Amino acid sequence: MAGVVAGAIAAEQIIATGLEAAAAVVIAAPTQPLKVSLTQLPKPEGYSVSLARSHHTLTVLKNKAYIFGGQHEPSKLCDAIVHTLSLPDDKIHTNPSPTAKTPHTSFPALPVQDASGELFQPSPRAEQAACAFHKFIMIHGGRDAASNPIDNEENVIWLWNTDSLSWSKLRGDTQLYKSMAPRYGHHIFCDEKQGFILLVGGQADAESINREAWIYDLNQRVWSALPDAPGRPLAAAYTSHTLYIMTEEHGMQYLDVKATATEREKPLEWARLDDEPAPAPRPIVREGGALVPIATGHGREYLIYLFGGQPGEKYYSDIWALQLPSTGYSGAAIKDKIRDKVLPKQVKSGEGSWAEVEILPMQQTEITSGKVHPGPRGQFGAGRVDKGVVVWGGVNAKGETEGDGWVVRVATGVADEDRFE
Repeated sequence: MAGVVAGAIAAEQIIATGLEAAAAVVIAAPTQPLKVSLTQLPKPEGYSVSLARSHHTLTVLKNKAYIFGGQHEPSKLCDAIVHTLSLPDDKIHTNPSPTAKTPHTSFPALPVQDASGELFQPSPRAEQAACAFHKFIMIHGGRDAASNPIDNEENVIWLWNTDSLSWSKLRGDTQLYKSMAPRYGHHIFCDEKQGFILLVGGQADAESINREAWIYDLNQRVWSALPDAPGRPLAAAYTSHTLYIMTEEHGMQYLDVKATATEREKPLEWARLDDEPAPAPRPIVREGGALVPIATGHGREYLIYLFGGQPGEKYYSDIWALQLPSTGYSGAAIKDKIRDKVLPKQVKSGEGSWAEVEILPMQQTEITSGKVHPGPRGQFGAGRVDKGVVVWGGVNAKGETEGDGWVVRVATGVADEDRFE
């Protein structure tokens, strides 16, 4: 009997030790590189060359991509028409058949006149900024065909109502003793919970570089200045009350705008995130690319940095991921604390680290002549979807304007579960 008891105790110790070892392996598993899939959107219903464009905006709302503005070619602006594409379900993991079509609708600019006779209709433009707010697509700034900023709007914010299919606008007053120049090539983001819009970067002409940051209170309808960015924002993203910008001189910078207005009364400061010393991998800083946040679950977030290129030189086809700091009491935050504080020094949480993504092949439903990768491109529109990024249009390496769409999504069903925490 004593031998049986001793054997049971020994077995229990072996099982416990095995579970501990398995848990340690899971916790120590690297969070990079991300595995992603690329899916080309089927050609939209009623497709025409008018959908081929660059320097436009793409905003995602309720699994629909809203495309506005841009140019067909240099000095030829697109009409002020809102195009809507219905996006595929996130559970689709095969490339579409050649006969599939993406649901597409377009809404011409129908001017609405108020009691004073003023028209509510934005003019054609390129390099404007856009974001989503509840049922609205918000548009700010932009330039005309001659690359001059649209300066007759006094920094208003245009709102496209996705229910009533009509335009309205919010005035763009600024705080006392501050002036906000018209601009293009900038970025705006909406925090629906706190009721504000953030703006960063842009330029007032072909030569100027603007590092300004502003916050727009949606209740008071006033722009207020934030601390200037430390470098020119070549790409920007916003998530978890933090504004991120990619700069050429200072890498990835961030500005925590806090979770409440009371916290924002204290001075805000920019700081660097990706400060790992060489030879840590990092992408080439580029223009005309996109920086988009994605969440993979359990509190884990990344910034996806894709495509773009160097002015007058070439475009890139690579896709990178930057791991963001985990917060709160999420599974990711707990794992990261253990990695940084308990496990050996060579095991790191990965916070602030870059890695080029691993692209997994998609199952082909039929033999097609379609592409399997978007290829090098820049000046495209991009927006956030569930665990991924949708891309439309842009300029390719030959200088041609593209008229296709792609979804870059975190791959599911792979063995490394740590990618999803």
